[in-house]
Amino acid sequence: MSDPRADAPDPPGPVAEHPPRDLPGERPPKRLLDRAPSERRGGSPPPAGAAAVPGEGSPGRAVAFGLVAAAAGAIVHLAAATLLLWTGALLVAAVTIGIGVGLAVAIGAGRAMRLRTRRALALGLALGSIALAIGSSWALSGMYLGPLDYLAQVYGLLVPLQLALAAAGAVAGSS
Repeated sequence: MSDPRADAPDPPGPVAEHPPRDLPGERPPKRLLDRAPSERRGGSPPPAGAAAVPGEGSPGRAVAFGLVAAAAGAIVHLAAATLLLWTGALLVAAVTIGIGVGLAVAIGAGRAMRLRTRRALALGLALGSIALAIGSSWALSGMYLGPLDYLAQVYGLLVPLQLALAAAGAVAGSS
């Protein structure tokens, strides 16, 4: 008894590339996908020499967006600390700055950066934003005390808490 498929021509495409299988009941697939699902969903990063698509992110865009968010966060933090004389609410400001910077980096990066790189960038920018705001607050106070004395007397434990919350917000926002 002969196989009726043996006389039929090979189907075009990837099915013809596979060696025939001699398993009982085995039938070749009727249709194969043109591309793997991971390729269609952008599962792999673009090649090194590929030009950036205008709607997608890039490392430069991630840095630019993150810097803008960090600068805005530092200004808001400085205004809250010096003009409004908030202390405890600076913790809320710090976590909000971290989340904002993380989101800005994630939006700017798109799929062009790995998650670890996005998190590291957002973490650095958020911590830098808080440090810049606290340093500017010390500079605006007239610098009568040394920086560490000023931080200890004015903010106390709020400084490490702000840095920790900004870091947590940046990691969460960039995911």
